[in-house]
Amino acid sequence: MKNMEQQSSKGLVLTTSGHETQSANSVREYSDPPIPDDLLMEIFSRVPAKSIARFRCVSKFLASIFCRPDFTDLFLTMSLTRPRFLFALEADKTLFLYSAPQPHNPNDNSSLVATHYQTLTFPEYIGFDNPRTLCGLVLHRKMRVICNPATGEFLTLPNVLKENILPNGNPAVIAATYLGYDRIGKRFKVLRMTPSRDGRPNTHQVLTLESGKLLWRMVECKFHFVPTLALANHICINGVLYFEAKLGKSTVIVCFDVTSEKFGFINTNEDMEQGLACGLKFLELFNYKGKLGIHNKENDLYGKRLVLWVLEDAGNHKWSKNVYVFSPLDELMVMHIKFVGVTGRGEIVYSPRPFHPVNWYFVVFYNVESKTFTRVKVEGLKVEEGEKNHFKKTLIGYVENLEFM
Repeated sequence: MKNMEQQSSKGLVLTTSGHETQSANSVREYSDPPIPDDLLMEIFSRVPAKSIARFRCVSKFLASIFCRPDFTDLFLTMSLTRPRFLFALEADKTLFLYSAPQPHNPNDNSSLVATHYQTLTFPEYIGFDNPRTLCGLVLHRKMRVICNPATGEFLTLPNVLKENILPNGNPAVIAATYLGYDRIGKRFKVLRMTPSRDGRPNTHQVLTLESGKLLWRMVECKFHFVPTLALANHICINGVLYFEAKLGKSTVIVCFDVTSEKFGFINTNEDMEQGLACGLKFLELFNYKGKLGIHNKENDLYGKRLVLWVLEDAGNHKWSKNVYVFSPLDELMVMHIKFVGVTGRGEIVYSPRPFHPVNWYFVVFYNVESKTFTRVKVEGLKVEEGEKNHFKKTLIGYVENLEFM
C-alpha cells in the first residue's frame, strides 16, 4: 500500500497508478470511469487508521466515505485479520499507548517497531490498573475511561444510578466494570457490577455506547455470586463476557451474553483452582482461538511447565487441559517473564515483568509444535527523562477501529 500515500510540498496526495497522482478532492471526480464507492471503501479499509485520519482532512468526499457505518464495519472486519500488540505504559497521572503488528513466523533477529498512538493525562494518580482492549477500544477501569488509541478519542463513563451513590457522590462500594461487544447489534456495552456487602443481591447495570446521552439501566441476575480479586480480569469472546467469581464455596466463571443481557456461569474444577483458596491469587482469562482459555500460574511449578485450560463445552462445563513442559534452560527464562496470551496462530506469548526497563523491552513467542522460544525486541517505546520505572502492560489481539471517529 505504499503507493496509496505520498507526501509532497503541496500536501497529501493519492496515487492511482505508478506514475500519475491526483489530489484527494479529485479522486472520484476526475476518474474515468469514476471509482465506485464500494471499491474505494475496499481500498481504504486496508490502510492504517492514522492514514485514514489524514485522508479525511483533505477531502470532504473521502470524509463522507469514512463516516459511513458500512465503511466503519468493513474497516473493523479487515483489522480483525491483522491483529496487533498494544503497549500501555503508566506513570503517575499519564498513560502512554503504543502499538506494533503481531509478527508472523518471528525469529531471534526480528524486531518490532512500536508506533506511538496517544498520551492520556488524568487529573489524579492512575495507579497500576489492568487495562483491557476489545475491538479497538480500551477500558481503563479505575479511571472509568474508554478510549480509542487509533483515533485519540475517549469518553468518561457517567456515575452509576443514584441509589448506589453516597451523599458525598462516591459509589457505595467498589464496583467492577467490564467492556463487551454485541456482535449482532454491532454495539459496545459496559456492564457495571456493584457487589453487596450484607448478603443482598448484587446490583448490575448496563450502558450502551451510542450517540446521545449515556444512561445506565438495571439488568437482572438470578443467582448471587461473590466478587474476587479478579474483578478487573475479564474478557469478551464472540459476544460473551467472562469473569471470575465465587458461587458458594466454588470458583466459577460468570458469563454474560452481551446481546441478550442474560447471566450464566461455568464451573471450574479443583485442579484449575489450585492456590486460589488464600484469596490472593486469581485466574488469567485469555482468548484461545475463539474459545475461553484459563491460566493459573500456580499450576506451572515455578516455570517448569505451562498449564492452560480451554473451554470446550460451556453447557456441560467441559474443559480440556494442555500441559507444556520446558527444558531446564528454558525454565530460567520463563521464571522472569509473564504469560500474556495466545495468538490466533496458536503461539504462546510472554512479556517482561511490569517494571522491566523500557529500552530493553521485548516479547517472547513459544511455538508449541517446535517447542522453541523466540525473543523479539520492541523498539520505539519512549519515556520522559527521569521516568524509567513505568508500569508496563502488553495486550495481545488489539485491532484498529474507527469507532467514535
